[in-house]
Amino acid sequence: MIELWLLEALKGLGKLFLHPVLYMSVLFAILTGYYRVKRERRDFNTRLLDGYHDLRVMFSKGLWLGLIFSFVMIGAGVVIPMAAVLMIGIMTILFGLTGRFQLLSAAMSIGFSYFILVTIHYFNWNIPYVNTYLEELNLGLLSSVVVLLGLLMIVEGLLIRMNGWKNTSPRLINSTRGLKVGAHLSKKLWLVPMFVLLPTGPLALPFEWWPVFTLGTQSYTLLCIPFLLGFQQLVRSSLPHAVITKAGAQIFWLGAFVLTLAVTGFWAPMFSVFAGAIAIFGRAWIGYRHRTQDDSKPYFYSRQEKGMMILGILPDSPAEKLSLKVGEVILKANGVEVNNERSFYEALQKNGAYCKLEVKGTNHENRFTQGALYEGDHHELGIIFADDETRMGRHKVS
Repeated sequence: MIELWLLEALKGLGKLFLHPVLYMSVLFAILTGYYRVKRERRDFNTRLLDGYHDLRVMFSKGLWLGLIFSFVMIGAGVVIPMAAVLMIGIMTILFGLTGRFQLLSAAMSIGFSYFILVTIHYFNWNIPYVNTYLEELNLGLLSSVVVLLGLLMIVEGLLIRMNGWKNTSPRLINSTRGLKVGAHLSKKLWLVPMFVLLPTGPLALPFEWWPVFTLGTQSYTLLCIPFLLGFQQLVRSSLPHAVITKAGAQIFWLGAFVLTLAVTGFWAPMFSVFAGAIAIFGRAWIGYRHRTQDDSKPYFYSRQEKGMMILGILPDSPAEKLSLKVGEVILKANGVEVNNERSFYEALQKNGAYCKLEVKGTNHENRFTQGALYEGDHHELGIIFADDETRMGRHKVS
């Protein structure tokens, strides 16, 4: 029995590399990095992170979260119909091609797939080439799709809280007055490969109580499926961490509520329908509320009355070694008050070997940071400012 399960797990893992979503995900991540670098070079004459950073993020925390939740799915005996696997893959690729990664939320890709399958099952439609997979559909298997939806929304919320706010990309946008102001864009992809049970196969019931939920099938097979989760949010009125972690928490708890309704749906199928609808509309409402709240507040990354606000920090730069952070305001450089890039540059020239900065932190308290400068460092500290030069569209890295 154990040998058979291990063999099926290895076969299922091998089939992961045959899934088109895996390769489309790589393509989406590479294109995201390419356009991000292109935009950053256009706005700031430099890029913050290399073009493959988005690809590395995609193959990061989602991998081990997928493994953990695979045990939850298999342990509970939740069986996913093959028709759902195909439909979710199709919706993922279609939504990914739009470039709007908020559509790659589990609520959207799996939620819409669920309702399409419910419609096909209800009207008993015959679709060429896939009709064999549609014949296996029943209410229990359809309820399992919503359980998967709830679990992946929980995973999505965790990923956003842990990683969504990190390494956001600074950008320049037009204010309501037509001036250039700063903002931060979080545009992330995470690949979450999960082992799921499919009906029919060589695997038999290992326990009398298993599977807990899905009925109507007696044999199973294991398949590792790459689920692609996306997140996209523009932050203009505050620091990315505060806004994005809040969004992640809301998505997490929405997923937990959807999962609770989905489990109830095994005994009352109408609850599964409610769960799917709540997932879609709830996720859309969270995104809408964050956009409207952000729009109603004043711009955060804009010209300061005193000093210069930091819009971005280049990795491994002297600025990062000086412990400077995005959102902080540099008030003085080497004892000289600075209000634009020119005055900042001239103040650094006063002492070519040493730099002392007075900074107003994001907690509104002043602090001092200092460090040695090496030859050429004063030209490339690695700071992107949100200063008055953005009004003329000439933004440089100091």
